[in-house]
Amino acid sequence: MQQFDVTAHNYDFVFKDSFSLFKNDIGDFLKVELPGIVSYLETEFSEIETSAERMDLNFKLEDGSILHLEEEIEVSVDDLIRFASYDLKLYNRYRDRIRTIILCIKGYPAAEATFNAGSLGYNTTVVNMSDKDGKEKMKELREKIEKGEEINYLELIFLPLMNSDQDMVKLVKETIELEDKLDADQKFKNNLAALTIVLCDKFLSSENMIELWRDRKMVKFFKYVEEQGKNEGKQEEARMLMIRQIKAKFGNTDNEIIDLINKSELSKIEDLSEKIITSDSKEEIIDFLKH
Repeated sequence: MQQFDVTAHNYDFVFKDSFSLFKNDIGDFLKVELPGIVSYLETEFSEIETSAERMDLNFKLEDGSILHLEEEIEVSVDDLIRFASYDLKLYNRYRDRIRTIILCIKGYPAAEATFNAGSLGYNTTVVNMSDKDGKEKMKELREKIEKGEEINYLELIFLPLMNSDQDMVKLVKETIELEDKLDADQKFKNNLAALTIVLCDKFLSSENMIELWRDRKMVKFFKYVEEQGKNEGKQEEARMLMIRQIKAKFGNTDNEIIDLINKSELSKIEDLSEKIITSDSKEEIIDFLKH
């Protein structure tokens, strides 16, 4: 994968570019009652040890809470401690409720995975992907697509993670072939294919992943993503700098200000630096960002 410059940041861009796929159907797919998704949340914590394979699947929900999705073959206490550490960083940054859902490939004996450390308790929801019949779902989706019926696109991109006697690489290829039959524009189908492959990253070898990208002829796609990632990186640095400046002048930064900064264009962020110097209150900053 390294030769394609596929990095965790590039994966973030894929999810940000395609988050609308998750927006309305995530609750139906997971069979979990959730508010709707507002946006994909890009989150990087320098103090957390990460690798190129790590994906941060965090989404801002309509009620202001944050959905944190994790994928694991099996769930151990060590995994839960790692997720809890990450969630504390999320909470420290945003001070919003965190809803952590674990997609477990081999299954888990309960609907929740928890631990109790005395003064600290941690609760997550577990979705058993082993309960989802991949072979039957493939058949159902194929029939719907052939008939031109509406489908839940999440069922497609998560299909390779469902229970199946098929090799995962073959299942990914078959899923992408099915996605290509959709009556949709090529960019949309490319995004579906990219998401389908990315979501299997941690369960496949580097050789398998390279094979999938090559089969899909996605090298150009990821070169485009790399350039977008560089631009996104510059904007992210500028946004974080402005947030730090506001905190230094006015104390704690409101969530409203952070949200407005994250939604602003780079040109607006560049003008914000001077506005921070001349402003006497956070309300002036909010008004500036809104107009």
